[in-house]
Amino acid sequence: MSDQNVTVNRTLVGVLALACLGGAAALAFSGHGGQSVRLWQAGLIRVGLVLAALWIALPTKDRPAAWANISKRTLVVALIGLLALLRLPLRIVLPIVFGAALCGWLLRPRPRRRHAPPSARSASPTRHSSDN
Repeated sequence: MSDQNVTVNRTLVGVLALACLGGAAALAFSGHGGQSVRLWQAGLIRVGLVLAALWIALPTKDRPAAWANISKRTLVVALIGLLALLRLPLRIVLPIVFGAALCGWLLRPRPRRRHAPPSARSASPTRHSSDN
């Protein structure tokens, strides 16, 4: 297998995502309600959403990835807004929020403990009674 870099054109991915989502919207407003139209519409929506997620995740010249500079506050507000838009009952939302908070707490990066090097620990010699 050859070692070659494949560059992904971020603009092209965005245009293809918009084209798929636009095609799905055009099919929705076309007035045709057959099964084949719904099949194509569903496929275009799925591919468009995946391409849109890829477009967001692709790095640019200025930033390594889309989520690299997002704050915790922005993430929490976005998740709460998404859950509000979905209009899920509280018996479903609360376990989701609790599970996400638990995962965030368990998977957070932990600071490394720095131990003193062995030479620093033995740097202060102890005086014995025979040294006097």
